[in-house]
Order: sequence, then C-alpha cells, then structure tokens
Amino acid sequence: MPTSSDNLEIKLTDADLKKINDALDALDAALAPVLITLTGKEIQRLPKASDASLPFIEKALDLAEQQPQFAPGYVDIPGLRLDLVAWQQLQRVARRLQPLASNLASTSIKLGSESYVTALAYYSSVQQAAKQGVSGAQDARDTLKTRFEQSTAQKAAKATPKQ
Repeated sequence: MPTSSDNLEIKLTDADLKKINDALDALDAALAPVLITLTGKEIQRLPKASDASLPFIEKALDLAEQQPQFAPGYVDIPGLRLDLVAWQQLQRVARRLQPLASNLASTSIKLGSESYVTALAYYSSVQQAAKQGVSGAQDARDTLKTRFEQSTAQKAAKATPKQ
C-alpha cells in the first residue's frame, strides 16, 4: 500500500470500476431496506447514543424485561431489544466501512493535490513562455488564468462590505 508521501500512480481499468460499482450496488441493495435519511435538523434533535451508552441501554433492557411493571405503557420492550440488536449490527458495519471511506477520501485528496500541483507547474511554465513571446503560450495562459480570475473576483466580492 502506498504511503502518504509517495507520488501516487493509480490506474483503474473499466473492469476495476465495474467490480467496485457492482460491490457498491450489492451493498446498497443489502442496506436499502433498513436505512433511512434524516435531515440535519432531525439529527440535531435526536439524543445521541454512543459506545459509552451501550452498558446503560443493556442494563435498562435487562431490567425492563425482568421487571416490566416499571415500564410506562408507551415503552415497547421487545422493540427496544430489536432496536439495540440492529444498532449494534449496523455499528459493526459502520466501523468496517469507516477506514475504507477514510482511505478513499485520503487517496482522493492526495490525487487531487498531485493533479493540482502538476497543473500549477504547467501553468507557471506557460506564463513564462507567454512572457517570452512563445507562439501559442498566450492563448494557453488566457485559458488557464480564468481559474484564478474567478477566484480573485469571488474573494473581492466577499471582501466588499455590504451596505
């Protein structure tokens, strides 16, 4: 496995991409029946359980099953057991996916950075060639400089105080 300081040279074939997408499709199909989508506000409103909450939840469930007379009528004790088991199962899946997602993000960031640095080196060379009057260099410079003009214009717009 390459390290973060290595210059990455990755070539994914169409077959590689098909294999990856097929695996993702299978994962998506397996999880789709049980996954939901929450809005940011919905997530904020929910009390959060963590690994530190697990002993409390397990003890509460054990006690509720042993002494159901203390449970209010709206508490679904069998539903609590189902929720707990499903939460633990999905936590294991999430823990398995987390390093993969993190490494995918890191690799993508590194490849993007390498691409950008190389493109900047090329742009710098084009700028020098344009200054020296090399044929075609000015057109290439004009094409590439638009990336920085947009960025500069956006920064200037943000810096201008609103009245």
